[in-house]
Amino acid sequence: MHSEHRKKLIEALTEETGIVWIKGASPMNRYNTDYEFAFRQESNFLYLTNCHEPDFEVIIDLDDQQYYLIAPKRDANYAVWMGFVPEKEELLERYKPDTLLYSDERDAFLKRRNPEKVFCLDAEQAKEISDLGFSTDDNLLADALAHCRCIKTEWECNQLRSASAIAFVAHTKVRQMLKPGLFEYELKAAYLQEAMSRGLLHEPYNGIFAGGKGSAVLHYVDNNRKLKDGDLFLIDAGTEYNGYAADITRTYPVNGRFTDLQADLYEVCLRALNNSIAKAGPGVEMETLHLEAARDIVTGMKGIGLLKGNIDEMMEKNIFALFFPHGLGHFLGLDTHDVGGIPKNCEPVDRPGLKFLRARRKLEPGMVITIEPGVYFIPALLKPAFEDPEKNPYLNVEKLSTMMDFGGYRIEDNLIITEDGVENLTRVPKRLREISN
Repeated sequence: MHSEHRKKLIEALTEETGIVWIKGASPMNRYNTDYEFAFRQESNFLYLTNCHEPDFEVIIDLDDQQYYLIAPKRDANYAVWMGFVPEKEELLERYKPDTLLYSDERDAFLKRRNPEKVFCLDAEQAKEISDLGFSTDDNLLADALAHCRCIKTEWECNQLRSASAIAFVAHTKVRQMLKPGLFEYELKAAYLQEAMSRGLLHEPYNGIFAGGKGSAVLHYVDNNRKLKDGDLFLIDAGTEYNGYAADITRTYPVNGRFTDLQADLYEVCLRALNNSIAKAGPGVEMETLHLEAARDIVTGMKGIGLLKGNIDEMMEKNIFALFFPHGLGHFLGLDTHDVGGIPKNCEPVDRPGLKFLRARRKLEPGMVITIEPGVYFIPALLKPAFEDPEKNPYLNVEKLSTMMDFGGYRIEDNLIITEDGVENLTRVPKRLREISN
């Protein structure tokens, strides 16, 4: 399967001659200590090699399409402290390169090959090669890899399906445990136990387990509050399977019962999600989906009396961004916020609610995206808006002023774009009757 990824890259660089050289990740330590973080391979390197070990390098020859893997030269001291050092035959069988070299052979190999140009991921890696006297390019490769990675192969889609299936089990465990009196970190521990007991040792991101007003903090990571009766609880957590991420969000009532207002607002968010999923498919622009979801949100909030006035005017004046300040979704793959969502030379949008979009392109079959509308009550946005003569007329200030500690909602599913629509990977329940008493 990774040979197919290398072939895609060679085709993307078909007009070029020379070699691709990428240095894989090295172990990382906490500040200036010997505390070593769990190793996770750099995503582009993983995409091309399936190598989950540190300090490897890869060369792909664009002229003869040969695949060279460069292994670090380990000694007995490494084996004592860090573990087993595989034999050359084992590495050949595991990663199936055309040729396996060791790091002390690399420079001599490059001099013999004498490539016209060496394509590198970034300026730092390019300097290592240019210091050896070779011409380098540190612009083209990252763009070519983003182009390759944004359209998933069927093997990649299967990894994403597996990640989502295990995330479903972990999310279900948290929902079943949820009750007043628990701490957020207890729910995070239960989630991680479900994932790690199935061999998934890496989180694709630091999960959000947020109760009460913390549910309105977009990247809340404290996870240390005690849940109260009547609170909302937002869980944004995923799993990583063979490097591929699931990214799922749900919002629940801590005590199992939404109040009338909580239920009404949940339905507003859910309607924006379901409508976006129904509209998604090949040829659809992500920005269009975002704006239509924003319209669903302001329309729903007007319907329950939190907003007032003309919907078109509210859209024009960006009232939606007070409650839905982030993008509707992003690309998903080897990274949670995967590459390819923003085309090269795409001009930024200087507009509230749209300036943080992570996906701004027309959808194509094979792309994998998240859809995650949100409705939040964030004092830092609402209090200035109460005093803003352009925004105040559209806000029910009397009601909204009582909701500064209300929290917020986000509901997020993961979609594969297909030839005729979407495949929704996310099975975690979201209908009101499924998640509340």
